[in-house]
Amino acid sequence: MIGVLFVAVLLASLAPIYSADSVGRVATNAGSSLFEKQMLSVFPPVDGSGGEDFEVSTTSEFLPSEGPWATPGPEESVFLRAFRTVDLQGRPIEFRIGKGGHLYSIQSAIGELVPPQWRDARHNMLSPWNDEVWQSVAVTREPDKIFVHQSGCYVKTGEAPIYAPCLAQSWSPEQKTFTMLSWGMVPQTSSPLVSEVLYYSRYRFAARGVLEVTVGIFDFGKNSYPWLNAPWGGVRQTALGELWMADPNERGAARRLDPLPRFGETGSTAFAPSTGGWMAFAQESGAVDRYALGLTFGRDDFPTSGIDPALLPRAKTLLRFGRAGGKSEKVARATRNYSVAVVIPRLGVTPGRGIWWRYYMVFGAFDSLKKQCPEWAEKTSGGEMFFPTAASETRALEDCLAASAIPADAVLEADLSRSARLDPWPKSGAKPVFAFQLKKDSSWVVTSDVTKYAALGQKDDEGRELYSVGLSFSEIRLLGFAPGRQEEMAGVKR
Repeated sequence: MIGVLFVAVLLASLAPIYSADSVGRVATNAGSSLFEKQMLSVFPPVDGSGGEDFEVSTTSEFLPSEGPWATPGPEESVFLRAFRTVDLQGRPIEFRIGKGGHLYSIQSAIGELVPPQWRDARHNMLSPWNDEVWQSVAVTREPDKIFVHQSGCYVKTGEAPIYAPCLAQSWSPEQKTFTMLSWGMVPQTSSPLVSEVLYYSRYRFAARGVLEVTVGIFDFGKNSYPWLNAPWGGVRQTALGELWMADPNERGAARRLDPLPRFGETGSTAFAPSTGGWMAFAQESGAVDRYALGLTFGRDDFPTSGIDPALLPRAKTLLRFGRAGGKSEKVARATRNYSVAVVIPRLGVTPGRGIWWRYYMVFGAFDSLKKQCPEWAEKTSGGEMFFPTAASETRALEDCLAASAIPADAVLEADLSRSARLDPWPKSGAKPVFAFQLKKDSSWVVTSDVTKYAALGQKDDEGRELYSVGLSFSEIRLLGFAPGRQEEMAGVKR
């Protein structure tokens, strides 16, 4: 392979790893090993560590956020971890990460910035912290255009929320970095497609008021995902009602989109190279120190030489933006108090391959933010995901089962053996090996065939089989990656 090798740059600093033990809750693993640390050490290195002039605190203990939220869904069901730090001016700001690795709450100096999770009373569906959040989304090709959310599923009124399972996580206080791995989900509860997308997420507090987000998307299935939203996100119009697009000709300058177009209508798209590489949502006050959120996407000047053309399905990074509903707080529960921002990088994903994409979110006074964003826009980048090909720790499946507290009577698929050695990351032709607890009888199975056990035994109107991760499994754990059939399953440590 040609390109940047994804080396294990964080091995010395990673804190203990955790494994998901259900779709809805996360429990600690029995200790941390080199194998588990390597599972998350997949991203290219960054420029320096977190800044020294600010602190970041974190907790996995849930307390309700201030909101307010327009959904009856329980916030505790989505919560994974909270981080508290400061913005550009040193004012407190809190970020909350959901189980799928998505950013579902940003409590700033002017209140909550993430939209209130609108629902239309005419529809018998809820989307609590599933759609109006900051996340990645992978989309298959036409005509069967299916989305895979990093966050989770839409559910019917009265049903329990379903979020994408967290498979591993790690916090490094030295690097001010949180890294995690999750399994993306089709947002419809049942679908003719089972998601076969793994999301690697890394949040690094790169500087005061600057959050670096690196997402890795790996396709372990048979479908291509040429459209990637990285990110799909947005803000409350009542908090940040203005949208500014960076000027391509003057560093630190931007023009306001006034009126702000409706999302999906004329004037709501642009190509990254025709901009200054960033956009910003700001308060409607006119003051230079009004609060703002900057989002970088670069100008497509990241290196693409040597990348498989199939992973570059478009010539330019596409931007989509606009308002999705009304502004009035009085009608916030009936309209979408939401301005959308979507970045669709040049990159796409094909079976057995992966990509990574890095962008920055900047928080603070608008005048200061405009000076900072050009620098971070230049660091925005992406490329093909190359996992290390040698010198990785391997672990026998038997040891993986014991470390994850899988019952001894768990059923192994015929192509697996307890002596088989698993890798912490996918090598050529490798498949993830999952342990599932089935909802139907509480039994455990260990398999690399996710469709077999996610099948509902039902068909849609077109006669296609229907599958559901959320309805089929009560607990999900990723044990490692099995070599492809061409490799020796019980091979020696490499």
